Amino acid sequence: MTENLNNEGRVLWITGLSGSGKSTIAAAAAGQLRARGERPVVLDGDAVRAAIADSKTGHDVTSRLANAYRISRLAQLLAEQGQTVIVPTMSLFHEIHEWNRAHLPNYFETWVDVDWAELCQRDARGLYGRAARGEVKNVAGFDLEYDRPAQPDLVLNNNPPLRSATELANELLRSALGLHPLSQRPHVVFYNLPNSGASALVPILEELLETQAYAKLSSPDETHRFSSMLKSGDPVFHWTHHPLETFAAELDREDVRFICLTRDPRDVLVSYIKDIIQAGSHEGKPEHQLFQEAIRSGFNQWFEQAHAWRALEQPNVFQLDFTAIKTDIPATVRQLMDFIGIPASSATVSALCQKHSFEQITGRARGENGHTLRGQFMYRKGITGDWANHFDGQTARLFQRRFGRYLRAWGHEPTDQWAETHVQRCRDERPSTPFDGTLFASMLQLEQMTVRINGLTAPTRFNPDQQIKNLFQSKPRIDLN
Repeated sequence: MTENLNNEGRVLWITGLSGSGKSTIAAAAAGQLRARGERPVVLDGDAVRAAIADSKTGHDVTSRLANAYRISRLAQLLAEQGQTVIVPTMSLFHEIHEWNRAHLPNYFETWVDVDWAELCQRDARGLYGRAARGEVKNVAGFDLEYDRPAQPDLVLNNNPPLRSATELANELLRSALGLHPLSQRPHVVFYNLPNSGASALVPILEELLETQAYAKLSSPDETHRFSSMLKSGDPVFHWTHHPLETFAAELDREDVRFICLTRDPRDVLVSYIKDIIQAGSHEGKPEHQLFQEAIRSGFNQWFEQAHAWRALEQPNVFQLDFTAIKTDIPATVRQLMDFIGIPASSATVSALCQKHSFEQITGRARGENGHTLRGQFMYRKGITGDWANHFDGQTARLFQRRFGRYLRAWGHEPTDQWAETHVQRCRDERPSTPFDGTLFASMLQLEQMTVRINGLTAPTRFNPDQQIKNLFQSKPRIDLN
């Protein structure tokens, strides 16, 4: 047996009266999980009783309770080792349900509800008929009282009109684990604010979903093909930078999942400008001028568009921020795969995270300076807060006036004071150069040149004595802000 694909033990407890269909549903659920690469353990109540073969364990209340505790402890033992354990069993005792909730990891309780008359009519094993004729005793629901679960996590109605075991198992897995039937895998749209760190996730998700036969639209330039590809019937993964209105028709569809990744807008601007400079598209302009031109122009309305994406609060939307994901990328990938409904093994995720890591791609640690690598994805520094190394005071103030509302709304700055704090930092870090005669020598040289030039042309208004006097009476000041 192997671990489940999330590397977390869990127990799916399916309870109901004899003939309710709990064993059939459990077998169908186990089959669904095996089709996804898991190897769940099924602890059927009757099978456990037969395997242990304890002649002292009968069907009276005391024996049934003892057997129920035995099954619960077996489930605990397996689940604590990372197994998915499916338990179809009667175990109709409140104390068992309470013990399970207190001790079993990721416990999910399902009650299979069937009307008594329907159970007696089915009577596949003839149990209820024999009980009615007095041939057997201690039959739950007939001459033996039972406790229906007080607060089951799910009630599966198995009365006519009957649904297939596969359909009931799908409902169980969707409710308990967020899994969708393999024939109903959702389409996935991964939106990210440009330069917000998609390279940390998109390549990994692409490889994981390719193993599940997902069609791939991995370039933001292909968004125009998305709607038409949905009609093919195959699940689609699409990475995009496009605004929210592009996907207005898909937002409320149950078969589409949206993942939204954003980042501190200041770091986004720095990455964008650094990319322009390295590409040689900056026309010789200094960095601070490029920053300020981008801010004044509205920066392509990227932040406005990202803000609309971030405002989405609905079950089929998963919000991410680069600052959070970079602390544990494998954990984030597993969360996303669970959200999509296709769990991935820890070993697979770890291997892909290593393969596509910043360090592996760039050959340097995060935060180290180096050339930006630009292919399908961009790799520059891979850190948060780099804006503080590039913004001067004027840029910080300008950014705050134009985009400060997004810093507050996205949780990157609680107040507007960050800009003034940064201005003061720039002043404090500005080197104070003591007078070493360099500026004085330059003034003398300027005087001599001016005298020579004026001697060749016209009388001068330049008074060298006064200029030198002014030099010593005033302290030159350079305002970096």
